Amino acid sequence: VFVLDGTWQFGIHLDPRFDSMGPIDPSLESWTPNTTSVPSSFDVAPPGIMGPRGVAMYRTRFRVSGSFRLYFAACSFYCRVFVDNKEIGDHRAGGYVPFFLDNRHVSGRLQDDDEHELFVIADNRFNRTTAPLHTGGDFWMYGGIVRSVVVHQLPVEAHPWVWRASVIPCDVAKGLVNLTVALTSAQHSGPMALTVQFDNGEALQLKAAASKGTVFLPMLSVPSPRPWSPSSPALHNVTVTTDDGIGIVERFGLRIFGVDSATGRVTINGEVVKLMGWNHHTQWPGTGASPTRAQLSGDLDLLKKAGANYVRGCHYPQDQRWLDMLDESGMVMWEETLGPNVGVGDTTDFEVFMPLQLKQLEQMIRASVNHASIFAWAWFNEGPSDDPRACAGYDACAEKARALDPSRFQTYATNKGWGDQCLANVSLIAFNSYPAWYGAAGDLSAPNKTWTEFANGVREKYPRKPFVISETGAGGVYEWSQNKTDARWTLKYQTEIVSRDAEVALYNGNISGVTLWHLFDFKGDDRATTQCGQCDYLPGVEPPICGYSTCMHAHANRSPNGTKIQREW
Repeated sequence: VFVLDGTWQFGIHLDPRFDSMGPIDPSLESWTPNTTSVPSSFDVAPPGIMGPRGVAMYRTRFRVSGSFRLYFAACSFYCRVFVDNKEIGDHRAGGYVPFFLDNRHVSGRLQDDDEHELFVIADNRFNRTTAPLHTGGDFWMYGGIVRSVVVHQLPVEAHPWVWRASVIPCDVAKGLVNLTVALTSAQHSGPMALTVQFDNGEALQLKAAASKGTVFLPMLSVPSPRPWSPSSPALHNVTVTTDDGIGIVERFGLRIFGVDSATGRVTINGEVVKLMGWNHHTQWPGTGASPTRAQLSGDLDLLKKAGANYVRGCHYPQDQRWLDMLDESGMVMWEETLGPNVGVGDTTDFEVFMPLQLKQLEQMIRASVNHASIFAWAWFNEGPSDDPRACAGYDACAEKARALDPSRFQTYATNKGWGDQCLANVSLIAFNSYPAWYGAAGDLSAPNKTWTEFANGVREKYPRKPFVISETGAGGVYEWSQNKTDARWTLKYQTEIVSRDAEVALYNGNISGVTLWHLFDFKGDDRATTQCGQCDYLPGVEPPICGYSTCMHAHANRSPNGTKIQREW
């Protein structure tokens, strides 16, 4: 196994007529005349400035023996992959989710150390054919090979190796887990000899039967089990190998998420918890959707300093490095598929959209299943769930998530309130609303009224389903931090709203948690970027704060004294 991160040959092609799905000769060096770093986002540009929308092409070379698997942690939006001038596959199921493609030698030989050329096309244009799951949203969607690329050598299919091992805790106190082993050959069935070792304990020699590339090992005992919780995030390792000694190491935590029968609240290992935190986009000025480890660590430090124990990953599958950090810190995590601006036509399209959506959901869950921090799988942020026709798509996602991993909650963030028609098949109810900001402006009693009504109503209608506030809050302009008045867009008014949102979430016994919107400023979508102009960041201020921008916006066209402005921040 080795990582292909580093300097690659690179080219970007901005002709809007370029057909990224059409015939192409990857051998032409003219496609990649420059170089770039992988991973990176090729459309990084300062806020207020449009990044390029087009087709990026990447080329690198590597040596490996025999057959191999290429693992892309993320390639956005649409991705085509060629090895030695031959296309081995593409990916349309969302640009932020991990996927892999195999390149198998007919002979299956392992002894030759062959050189190979890898050529990748990444198209970041919004297009319902190449990237149907990129339906838009209020944030900039970055393109390119935005996360790492890894090469895994493969054995002959008749003698598969271990690819992944998912660990689902059954009994935390006794350390009992179900282990599902995925093999490198999805077609393999028959007897398997596996060795399983937890931490530094005894190596168990197990005889099992594989069925279609999967081996299920129930009720295995973890020696000296240590529970995972926000206050004590203990982690364990499991090593699984085949009889030739080749295998993998997976890290996991022993915890069970549940529902308290008396209160309907979320529990971790049987104890009721209050989850308090923020929504979080994995993007940063200068690096886009490919943040450095130091940048991610800085975001985590901000969450810790604020006393948070909970974060919502909006609005796409998350960087595995970020999830590792959350596991280690005891931060509870909500992970969701890409999907703002989904319409009824999408949720009822079981020919194209929904198969790709369910594929994305499965790829996300399989990639992240062993992260102890994740307590909920989600989809379709603020989707069309007020229309009964859309519920078929929502139900399909819930059933898929439940089948793949019944140990977590299944949910989605809705802004439809009591008009939502699709809540029957989820196990966690989550509402987005901005009382005293988008509605009832100036009424500082609105947060308590709104969230109390929602929380009490959910408790009455769905007593076995916990309720969380998935989005709430207000905006604020940095320069308006010292105003004596609490006019709209001053930080004083923002603070008054956010503090009331947090207060009702903290003290209402029917609310399991809240994620405020948003931890930091982030780059707007194409429309907002076009309208708003450049943002100049204040020097030496972390997290980055926009010092000045211009934008015509209906919600923000008057200063605190009522003077009409051209949106000077």
